[in-house]
Amino acid sequence: NILCLSWKGRIPKSEKDKPVCRRRYYEEGWLATGNARGVVGVTFTSSHCRRDRSTPQRINFNLRGHNSEVVLVRWNEPFQKLATCDMEGGIFVWIQYEGRWSVELVNDRGAQVSDFTWSHDGTQALIAYRDGFVLVGSVSGQRHWSSEINLESQITCGIWTPDDQQVLFGTADGQVIVMDCHGRMLAHVLLHESDGIVSMSWNCPDFLVEDSMESDTDSDDNILPLVRRVKPLLTVTFLSGDISLMNNYDDLSPAIIRSGLKDVEAQWCSQGDLLAVAGMERHGLSAETACASIMRNALVKFYNVQGEHIYTLETPAQRPITNICWGHRDSRLFLSCGPALYVVRVEHRVASLQLLCQQGIASALREEKDVGKLNMPSLLCSYVTTAFIPTIKPPIPDPNNIRDFVSYPTSGNERLHCTMKRAEDSPEVGGPCYTLYLEYLGG
Repeated sequence: NILCLSWKGRIPKSEKDKPVCRRRYYEEGWLATGNARGVVGVTFTSSHCRRDRSTPQRINFNLRGHNSEVVLVRWNEPFQKLATCDMEGGIFVWIQYEGRWSVELVNDRGAQVSDFTWSHDGTQALIAYRDGFVLVGSVSGQRHWSSEINLESQITCGIWTPDDQQVLFGTADGQVIVMDCHGRMLAHVLLHESDGIVSMSWNCPDFLVEDSMESDTDSDDNILPLVRRVKPLLTVTFLSGDISLMNNYDDLSPAIIRSGLKDVEAQWCSQGDLLAVAGMERHGLSAETACASIMRNALVKFYNVQGEHIYTLETPAQRPITNICWGHRDSRLFLSCGPALYVVRVEHRVASLQLLCQQGIASALREEKDVGKLNMPSLLCSYVTTAFIPTIKPPIPDPNNIRDFVSYPTSGNERLHCTMKRAEDSPEVGGPCYTLYLEYLGG
């Protein structure tokens, strides 16, 4: 099962390509996944829908080292590092060098981690443990300060303020604890007496990424509308499914979102104008009809900065969504649910008639090979073909053509890494049998 997600854009390796245009920077990237088998997957993704673009020689990595479920994955975009945390409290910081991922730092306090957050400039890490211990250290592993917060409850989450001058912690009994960046206690605020805090976030970018002003027209993605920057909103998600939009932790009149969902996961897009809230719909059903709720699908609801409901998306998932994350400059939303990973294409403006026609034709065809049967000009056929180009890049073999997939190299000569496991000997074969497993999304 996939338990956690994190996405980052792909930074050019050569210095001549920097500063990077943010639009091109977010067309390609890497999705990190953590699963119940203790494996971290790092998988290449793209949103430009162009097959002529070159891809990395290796487009999937399975990182092993954890001894229990991986419950948190957090990219550090400015320093291109990846932090991962497991159920037993083990924290690894990974770094890529010459095409290989290796562990740079290990921290294991023997206590369960409730949250791990990088500062917005990427230079510091905030670690919160459920037992009340909190720590701030540098990106290189040096401890700046730590503190033991005496609570009758548990710390459930921790975040930096947008200016990185304060840290906020949420608790299971509805409190927010505020400390400055040097570890001094500033405030205790009770937000809700009977509702625990699940997560907190701000509607601002996670990191400050250098951006160039040069234009870039080589893209199929629509330019997102510019969002007028105002003071960031503190978003507090409660166990009940309610969400508070606050100007600060001491806001006395926050906007309240009654999502009507349980097992809620909420995250702002990087532009800060759209909040995605995923969960299972709550129903007050009698015992006779309770079994019907099992087949309910998970929903994703979208809200604006005023807390107004914009749209509801019904997903194919029939179990709680474990995590969500935005990617590709808010044009994609990734949802994890059990062993499945769903990719949602998000249009921030009214979709063009051309795009609606493309999606309608693609839905009717279902397979890319049928595009050639259409009685349309080749240019339009090629446009319809782009609808079949996946965001997640590692190739999935055709079940009807497994022999060719195993026997011949891929069309782009990418390196596909596999694991071969020996099965029980079969007397019919007359020798040992092996199963070949393709590494894919940490599996």
